[in-house]
Amino acid sequence: MSVPEEIRKVERPKSTVVVASGSGYRVRERIGCKNVNGRRVPIEGRYIGSIIDGKFVLDDPVPRTGSTGRVDIKGYGREGLCDMLNRDILDMLHPFYNKAESVQIYCMAMLKACYPGVRDYMMKNCYLESFLSEMYPGVPLGKNDVCKEQRNLGMEYSRIRAFMRARVGSMQGNDTLIIDGCLKQNHSRVDTFSQVSRKTKARKHKDEMMMYAYSENLREPVCSKIYPGNMVDSRAVSDFLKTNSITKGLIIADKGFTPNAVADAIGDLEDLHYLVPLKRDQGIIDEYGMYDFKDSFVLEERVECKKVLAGHRYLYSFRRLDIAKEEEEKYIRDRPDGLDPAALDLARKEFGTIVFECDMDIVPSKVYSLYQDRWLIELMFKFYQSVLDLDDTRVHDDFSDIGSDFIDFLATLMASRMLNRLYEIDEMSTWTFRMSLDFLNRLKMVRVDDGDEWEHRRLPIVDAELFEKLGLLKRPIVPVEVKFRGRPKGRKDSAPRKRRSDKGQPRALEG
Repeated sequence: MSVPEEIRKVERPKSTVVVASGSGYRVRERIGCKNVNGRRVPIEGRYIGSIIDGKFVLDDPVPRTGSTGRVDIKGYGREGLCDMLNRDILDMLHPFYNKAESVQIYCMAMLKACYPGVRDYMMKNCYLESFLSEMYPGVPLGKNDVCKEQRNLGMEYSRIRAFMRARVGSMQGNDTLIIDGCLKQNHSRVDTFSQVSRKTKARKHKDEMMMYAYSENLREPVCSKIYPGNMVDSRAVSDFLKTNSITKGLIIADKGFTPNAVADAIGDLEDLHYLVPLKRDQGIIDEYGMYDFKDSFVLEERVECKKVLAGHRYLYSFRRLDIAKEEEEKYIRDRPDGLDPAALDLARKEFGTIVFECDMDIVPSKVYSLYQDRWLIELMFKFYQSVLDLDDTRVHDDFSDIGSDFIDFLATLMASRMLNRLYEIDEMSTWTFRMSLDFLNRLKMVRVDDGDEWEHRRLPIVDAELFEKLGLLKRPIVPVEVKFRGRPKGRKDSAPRKRRSDKGQPRALEG
């Protein structure tokens, strides 16, 4: 059915076309063109109005029937717990970024902590479908907004450095810092952090190196910085301490850090100390006879120990017999073709041992416990890579890489606090982080009567009790009526009952 010329000449919005519809005429958008067999064919869009009595009438923007796309049920458990534990991070961002940008950074990091593996293009939907959009409304989290913000953060790196220094400055002087590096995939062709690392040289796999400082007292990361993937820990430690202004505390490192490199990095700082393990082939171990144990203590197992003052530093050595047995069995299994008894005797003295160098006089049992806590940063890196799914960069230039790593650091900090809080609840202490997030997702907010008020969705009493322990839900106090078994006193009928005849015996005839 053709459209009359007088109808087509009616004034209407540009890039539209009039279409005959039933007994009237509808106005439809044209949203572009496509190439079909060499011809440019228009792409039709949605209907936006009608031609009525020679005039264009715009459709009602709010349809009278059907959904408007507004979300009336939003997830609250994950975002509520994360915000409750990490609101101080937003306050820490304010001195370095304006209020709007601080909220945007905060929400980006929170979404990465609450929704592991979320991509940049998915953030907006997660934001709109969660109660985070009501807690912090109007935050730009589209794909282009997120990418632009990450690049801007990297371009103004001095603000990130100032934020990290403020985090370090808030620490106590006696805090224990565990410092270590971890590789992260980075296959960008233009990113200078993307390098073939020592560990992945054979596979030509490109990485970048993240160095983190982890607080043993707080059980959370304190600061971080990224380096090229071919940077070794001993080379980066001096710059890491200087950049983040780490001037107090006790640094615990692993064998990737040499004692000389850490000592040179500390320099003349009197309030900063170190505890570094030595490699078993270092000559100073035999020089002071660190494998000749005379003392011992008991923690989980009996541990043999020795402490020696070597110049201006202390050496501590330890041996656990159960670990020594395992290493000796492995040594024998790895040589099925033949075993040299003399070589075994030389190697046996090293089995189950570890030797430390430290610039402080500490009780040996305390030294051993401190190094055992170093495993916390390894768990954090595993949590970072496997659980939060932050094991690759997903960006392609230096500025975006720096900004993305800053957001990832904040997400790791937030998720670490959530994990610590969840482990405090007895019923949830054995759950994985993913299981806990799935449970938190049960707590949702529902819009009340098509207005701006929200209320909690009704939950089973078992779930409500756990949310109450987490501090996310306040259950009303309902007095419990105590019911006793049996008939209440004074309710029994005291009137005499009518006499009944015995079974099978007829009642006496009334005369």
